Amino acid sequence: MPRLSSTLDHLAFGAATFGEGQEFRRFQYRFTCAILLFSILITAFLHLAVHEGAAVLDPVYARISQGYLLLSLIHYVILRGHPARLEAIAVSYAGLSLGLHGCTLVFNTPDELRIVWFILNLPGVYLVLGQRVGILVTLVSLAFVLAINGHLAAPYSPSAIFTFILGMSYLSALLHAFTARSISFHHAMVTANRQLAEMAARDPLTGLMNARAYYARCEAALKLARRNGASFSILFIDLDHFKQINDRHGHEAGDIVLKSVAAALSRGLRDSDLLGRIGGEEFSILLPDTDREGAAVLAEKLRHEVEYLMPDIGGACLPITASIGVACGDGASGGVAEVQKQADAAMYQAKQAGRNRVTCFALART
Repeated sequence: MPRLSSTLDHLAFGAATFGEGQEFRRFQYRFTCAILLFSILITAFLHLAVHEGAAVLDPVYARISQGYLLLSLIHYVILRGHPARLEAIAVSYAGLSLGLHGCTLVFNTPDELRIVWFILNLPGVYLVLGQRVGILVTLVSLAFVLAINGHLAAPYSPSAIFTFILGMSYLSALLHAFTARSISFHHAMVTANRQLAEMAARDPLTGLMNARAYYARCEAALKLARRNGASFSILFIDLDHFKQINDRHGHEAGDIVLKSVAAALSRGLRDSDLLGRIGGEEFSILLPDTDREGAAVLAEKLRHEVEYLMPDIGGACLPITASIGVACGDGASGGVAEVQKQADAAMYQAKQAGRNRVTCFALART
């Protein structure tokens, strides 16, 4: 059943994709496709009934309806799988439908309830094209009916026209308020979800990406590297003797150190570089389009930045150092986890060699 549902969904809506926060636009696109499909099927069924003698249409109106069927099909084919065309297709189709309803009022006189189509047209216009277009279509519909009613073969009574005006006005006002609140609520939800996602992706102490968010961003960057065949490097940074800082000066001092180091590392990076706090005193940096030599130079610069921090802890300047491991990969490498493991191993080599230094993985293997 899930596969059948997915197949039908693809047949109806095509391979349309939407990004995060575009849920309402996705609804508008799918709603418009559904309206077009419904109109095509209903109009085709009507003409089939006429062909079989189960229904009768005015000859002029029948030809207009056939044209409407063809144009609706064209609109659907153009829109299917192309959400970027939604506005243009929706405006065109709203005008087409309004024209059909006008022709229905003039030519399809046997149908006493044909005037209702003007009212039924409003929800789709408001939901897809918004409040201004909804008000415009309301006014145009009212003006047209009032202007043409006296020229119909069987005009509607003043009471019927009054009921029509009341119904159109009431529904338009209702839809205006509904769409305004719905769109406002949707935007508020999108903003709230983005804020929650941002909070969930950030380390609350340093403001850097947490491990989960960092590795997810790294995997996305690796996919790009694989497509372009570009190299990338990873720096694994571990603060030296951090446990002693907590033991001697307290966790508040440790927090000050971590925030100072995070700020120093951030200042030394490009906009394209990714920095995350992946453990208690451990940081990792992904450097896109960077070979081992370039990464080693940056790592040495960052090591100096950390060493020169000397944050003020209760009136005393506390010396801090870091051991940094460097590893390099490219589009053919196994993945971020593998290169991260190599950088981790290089960092431990730096620890064993006396700390406060940079070690490259390739050098550590020789």
